[in-house]
Amino acid sequence: MEKTLDYYNTNSTKLNERYESADVNEVQRLLLRSFLKNSKILEIGCGSGRDASFMTKNDFDVIAIDGSKNMIEEAKKIHPELFEKLYHKTLPNDLTFNKTFDGVYSIATLMHLSKIDLAKTISKIYDLLDQNGKFLMSVSLFRNDIDKNGFDDKGRFFLVLSFEEWINLVENIGFKILETKTNDDGLGRCGIQWLTLVAQK
Repeated sequence: MEKTLDYYNTNSTKLNERYESADVNEVQRLLLRSFLKNSKILEIGCGSGRDASFMTKNDFDVIAIDGSKNMIEEAKKIHPELFEKLYHKTLPNDLTFNKTFDGVYSIATLMHLSKIDLAKTISKIYDLLDQNGKFLMSVSLFRNDIDKNGFDDKGRFFLVLSFEEWINLVENIGFKILETKTNDDGLGRCGIQWLTLVAQK
């Protein structure tokens, strides 16, 4: 995870510009469908602040975290309305709050964790949710740009699991799967497929 964060810290300006231009209409429509208006929402891995800003403008009470300090600072510049809603926290150990949430979502983040840290993180997400709270996760399901150890040419790590393994991992924590969908890459990259799922505590 450390090398992955180094990449995001070093390239935060360029990456944030890229993320702001991604086609995420489908995922954002799913976010609106999955959570009730005015509910308390936590975003894990907010990157440029794109989705946190979208949710805030659609009447959700959002706070967002990212493991890269530089990404957080860049996000504050792009989306000043999020200035007091963005926090630097790393997974899984920093995922602690003095309150619970109606919903948690994480888009293109959790696949950067090892399988052990992923299980710890999803377990902590479960504990952070109120009863019947919902969890939305979008992760890369298939990639043709990584080596046999899961690293791309930029040094970022990607955990590759099958559809069934992702589902089993979430269900084993105690979640009930409500919806799943797969789709092509929002940045138009060939050879990358995404899995998005919605689960309930």
